[in-house]
Amino acid sequence: MIKKLLDKFMARYFFSEEAVYFCLMMVSVFLIIFFFGGILLPVLISLVIAFLLNGFINYLQTIFSLKWVSVSIGLLVFFSFYLSLFFILPSIGSQINAFIQGLPKIISDFQVFLTDFSSSYLSEEEISNVFSSIADQIRNLLSMALTTIAGTISVAFNAVLYAILIPLMVFFFVKDKEKLSPLVSFVLPNERNLINKIFSEMNDQLFNYVTGKFIEMLIVWGVSFAFFSFLNLPYSFLLSMLVGLSVIIPIFGALLVTIPVLLVGLSEWGITENFFWLFIGYLVIQGLDGNVLSPILFSATNNLHPVVIIVSVLFFGGIWGFWGLFFAIPLATFIKAIISSWPKNDQTEIGL
Repeated sequence: MIKKLLDKFMARYFFSEEAVYFCLMMVSVFLIIFFFGGILLPVLISLVIAFLLNGFINYLQTIFSLKWVSVSIGLLVFFSFYLSLFFILPSIGSQINAFIQGLPKIISDFQVFLTDFSSSYLSEEEISNVFSSIADQIRNLLSMALTTIAGTISVAFNAVLYAILIPLMVFFFVKDKEKLSPLVSFVLPNERNLINKIFSEMNDQLFNYVTGKFIEMLIVWGVSFAFFSFLNLPYSFLLSMLVGLSVIIPIFGALLVTIPVLLVGLSEWGITENFFWLFIGYLVIQGLDGNVLSPILFSATNNLHPVVIIVSVLFFGGIWGFWGLFFAIPLATFIKAIISSWPKNDQTEIGL
């Protein structure tokens, strides 16, 4: 019976040679990324950026008839944005250093707040046990941090290497796309209707998604920075940047970035009027982002169910860490495009 069921499943979903070939190709790509992703990371990042730039260049071609003009503008926008990062990195670095130096005070102020808040409900011995447990966790985190610092030289070397390799490879992937395409076509089947359909859908959806996320990130970052600066919140630039970047990781990003924002506010003002203004204003920013800005930007694309988003973030984040979190939604969109485009032989009987 199991064999008969498998035969019917294969006859319905893998009746075409192209479908089988595409499935084998995806499994091979997944295994290569899983085992060699760390080594190939700059190449993978460059391919993703080039793929996104291609969507932007295709949009520019609807405005400018000459292709070389569209390619030049696309590369100019990319390199302008890339170089602008080096101007804001010193500000980010100085605020990170200031935040690390002020972290012991923030933790101490939070402990005082917890002691005052819980003194009515817990005994001094229970409070002492709680803080002892927290101290153990902090020591464990510090030991992990020291282990990470031990690899600082290699990390710095990789950062410099990536800073040089990624823009260089993006330039050649975009500029010489026609010359490099035959190398990819060599390993593809002759019949490419399924592959063309999937990547055509992905090209539009992913470009719209990344463009929308970039606009959303800039708006949330700018509004948060203006609000934090108005309240004179310490580390306004760093915290507003984290709030802006949190939109990249749906649901989990907003939850994680709430902790440092509220801890800094609590350390600076305590339970005062300013802290409540910070808390209310932050909730308003998150509420407007989730219920107004995000639906406007993504009303027609990437209609993924919240459960799918959560599972994608957990799954890809667990496999590839930060980059898995970063690309969780595009990867989920890619899987959705495969499912919606996959050919089915509906004439196959399902009964056993």
